[in-house]
Amino acid sequence: MSSPIRRLLLRGLIVAGGLFVVLAVVTTVVYVALRAGLPTPDTIAAFRAPAATRILDCQGRVISEYFQEKRRPVPLETIPACLREVVVAVEDRRFFHHWGIDLLRIPGAFLGALRRGDVKGTSTITQQLSRCIFLTHERNLGRKLREMVLAVEMERHYSKLEILEMYFNQVWFGGPVYGVGSAAERYFGKHVSRLDPVECATLGAMIANPAAYSPHAHPERLLQRRNFFLGRLCRLGRLTRAECDSARLLPLGITPLRGPQNEAPYFIEDVRRYLIDRYGYDFVYRSGATIHTTLDLDVQAAATQALLTWVDTLEKNYALRPTKAAYDEQSRTDTTPPPPDYIQCALVCLDARTGAVRAMVGGRNFAHSEYNRATQARRQAGSAFKPFVYVAAIDNGMTPADIENDSSIIIPIPGQPDYVPHNYDDKMLGPMTLRRALALSRNLVAVRLTQRVGPELVARYASTMGITERLPPYYSLALGSVEVTLLELTSAFNTLANSGVRTEPYTVVRVEDNRGQVLEENRPALRSAVRPATAYVVTSMLQSVVDEGTATVIRSLGYRGPAAGKTGTTDDYADACFVGYNPRYCCGVWLGFDRRRTIFRGATGGTVAAPAWAGLMKGIGADTVAAFSAPPDVVTAPICEESGQLATPACPRVRYEAFISGTAPTRNCGLHGSR
Repeated sequence: MSSPIRRLLLRGLIVAGGLFVVLAVVTTVVYVALRAGLPTPDTIAAFRAPAATRILDCQGRVISEYFQEKRRPVPLETIPACLREVVVAVEDRRFFHHWGIDLLRIPGAFLGALRRGDVKGTSTITQQLSRCIFLTHERNLGRKLREMVLAVEMERHYSKLEILEMYFNQVWFGGPVYGVGSAAERYFGKHVSRLDPVECATLGAMIANPAAYSPHAHPERLLQRRNFFLGRLCRLGRLTRAECDSARLLPLGITPLRGPQNEAPYFIEDVRRYLIDRYGYDFVYRSGATIHTTLDLDVQAAATQALLTWVDTLEKNYALRPTKAAYDEQSRTDTTPPPPDYIQCALVCLDARTGAVRAMVGGRNFAHSEYNRATQARRQAGSAFKPFVYVAAIDNGMTPADIENDSSIIIPIPGQPDYVPHNYDDKMLGPMTLRRALALSRNLVAVRLTQRVGPELVARYASTMGITERLPPYYSLALGSVEVTLLELTSAFNTLANSGVRTEPYTVVRVEDNRGQVLEENRPALRSAVRPATAYVVTSMLQSVVDEGTATVIRSLGYRGPAAGKTGTTDDYADACFVGYNPRYCCGVWLGFDRRRTIFRGATGGTVAAPAWAGLMKGIGADTVAAFSAPPDVVTAPICEESGQLATPACPRVRYEAFISGTAPTRNCGLHGSR
């Protein structure tokens, strides 16, 4: 080779080498500049996609979810092979052979960019994943370059299979739905592992543009693209030609759109607040945790049906104004309607043995008002407080057969006006047994008992049984002047239902993180509050409220199972409640207006609240619950209902009364002669 040629080649090599060095330096500088504004390697390696937190009932059924992005991550091996293969074949067929960037696609993409004015068509699966996680979706060269840099970094920190699993769990499927796990549930109502090839083709077809290929907004487009994916499955050997041709004729088979199925919105909100206070916002909305709760969806559905149907009927029958329907109409046109002023309601149902909340209704419409009237509203208990007076009396030597006078009473209060209570009907029935006085809810008898045992003792028993509100030792306490929440009152009644053992109400059983590790587990908190014999005797007296007293409507509505409870009504008929129980459930019901005012004249707990209780118990089949069982230190004896003494053949009305051992009367009735 001649010397001039050698010199020419040498110069060419030097120029080429110089250009290569310059290009390398420029590329390095550009790479470093682009990399500087991107997530660090540690951030990339530690990334976990936000996942929905599931709320389950006591039988493991999904009640609701908390999420920013509705995502349920699934392992790659549970995703059907035909879905994995067809998506890779369409979106990035050289996925397993490049290092994050497919150089063979770049020239064609840039030629297309010159014609269209934007950059698209070069994104590999890794690039798409990088964009979804860390970048925006704007279309320009700067974002595309950053996307490519991030893709290279992700390939350095994750294997191909890890990237593919992240991609399938990250990709958007429209609305709040992210990932194939949530998409399979949302669009086909099944776990992703159970998808057939046609359903896999449908989900694969949506990935490119979920808005353009929405099964609800653009089903024809999606059907056409799904059939394209079916053709790819045929080429991949996942379908035969005959199967492919047959599948093309099938409809999309998408599950119809449904509104958010939250059958217990007040309960779910109560749980959400608890979790945020304890674990923080990110845990609740991004961690993918599983929350096992005490709610029973069957009991909740029966409670909602019974209570809301009854209140609608009550509103109509008594022409209560304003109506919920009027507020519904106002809400359609008023973007910021005032708080609802129609009649409201609340219900709490507890498992009698554990205190677990099985159902909760905090109002008539959660969308109208999130205010939970079961746990947040403090209202006067009215006569529903009287059982605590009778517990104090029975536990300190009195009996259901003792006679007390239903007559006027004046109690001097030092430095204040005298306390002069009245019966709600302004009548006085004279001497009667304590059982009858409780069954008929006689105020004057309750006040006399409070005077006999002392208001301090009544307050102490109520607190021991579960009333957490501070109770001033006033005589008016006997008539429920104290304000309590429905949950608090129901929990205190539950002490009687549970044979004198107090149970703390709770809603969360177990909290598990996204790996199934238990972070919190709650068990029933039990402690003895009153003697089992006392609880049984008072329960027996409260059964008379249902069978022959102020809550007989429960029997007239057809509930035949065991039931004990107490009605509650305030003087101005502004609050009406009934708290009742059987050996399995303890349930409290309240009705009233948020801004305190009369419901209607005569709106007692028996006429207004007890029917909803009966509806719930019938709805859950509580008629078959076994009767209350008496402890061994309870005895029965025949007594005269007029004298409260041992009955003789001459006594006109005889009852077999329950007594704590040692407290039964020993004298024969003096009103109707001897045996």
